Amino acid sequence: MYSVIENNEDKETELNAIQESLGKIRAYMEKEIAFKQGLIERQEAQIHQFRTRLEEKEVVIQRLEGQLTECRQTNEGTRQLINKLLSDISNYQKDLEWYKRTFEKRSLLGTIRQKLLKR
Repeated sequence: MYSVIENNEDKETELNAIQESLGKIRAYMEKEIAFKQGLIERQEAQIHQFRTRLEEKEVVIQRLEGQLTECRQTNEGTRQLINKLLSDISNYQKDLEWYKRTFEKRSLLGTIRQKLLKR
């Protein structure tokens, strides 16, 4: 399986070759580790940036929800005011119709008689 090295010189040459290969492997591994460490650091920075953006968006969402609630309340108040005004208009129209029936459509004699009976 393994060849036995008879000669010390061959043994030392082989050890040097092994040391050189190990050195290349170590350099490659260190380079790979440095690359991956840089990649990890960039990804951590990106994650931090995304978290910051997420927090900013959450603040904007909360502000918009507050504005939406305020708009809904204002809308409800406006709706109630419009309903009140429509009711007032209806009442005024009824009053106008009563005045028209009383003073325009009734005869002069009927109007005088009604005024005299009220006294």
